[in-house]
Amino acid sequence: MKSTNPKLLAGIVGAASLLLAFTASSTPVKASNTFDKSEISGPTGYFKSNKARFAFHWKYLETKKGVQTILIFGDFNKPELQIGMPVLNNISKDRTTFTSQYKFVNTKGNLLNQKYYFPIKKLSNNSYQVHLAYHNGGRVPSANGKSYIFTKTAKSPAKSYANKYSAQTLKKQYTTQLEKSANKQYKKAKAAGKNVANPATNKQVQKRIKAKVNSAVKKSVKQIIQGFNYDVK
Repeated sequence: MKSTNPKLLAGIVGAASLLLAFTASSTPVKASNTFDKSEISGPTGYFKSNKARFAFHWKYLETKKGVQTILIFGDFNKPELQIGMPVLNNISKDRTTFTSQYKFVNTKGNLLNQKYYFPIKKLSNNSYQVHLAYHNGGRVPSANGKSYIFTKTAKSPAKSYANKYSAQTLKKQYTTQLEKSANKQYKKAKAAGKNVANPATNKQVQKRIKAKVNSAVKKSVKQIIQGFNYDVK
């Protein structure tokens, strides 16, 4: 597998038709339950779970050195994106499990040393079992952790997930931050003997806070979508 130039990752805050296969014991396995050998570089499409509010995909980058690959993990509930560089992929003998070994890439585009891996168990034509565990505060596919059922789609779920899940979390976070800041300024002004309105009850202050929150959420959601899709201009 070709390695990815870490410089390509700087600035980011991360299926073929199935054929009939047989197990090692020659027991028939339904084609819908197996990975194709051509998927060894990483399955195409986007893996997503509504219950987990999580999605991930392999991204193939056209470079002067040829096609290079990265893994993009999207925890849309937190929300947080993490990037990995595949170093080794494997498909089990019965072709029901795809395992990817990778290294994380930090936000500066530097490749970290420690290796991680996660298996994808194919249950049916479009049903996969993936475990999620926490890494650096956000969830990523893992060899252990909580099990979820994922489906795969040709269309990125980033826009839908970011607007439906990430926006909710961000709205709460930004509202709490701005209200805390406004209350701190209010107390400071009151202590100085100034006649100022209480931001918790003043409708105009609450209106301004709401407007700022909505603007910040809109901007962040756009960045999340671009980051997950690796929409680099």
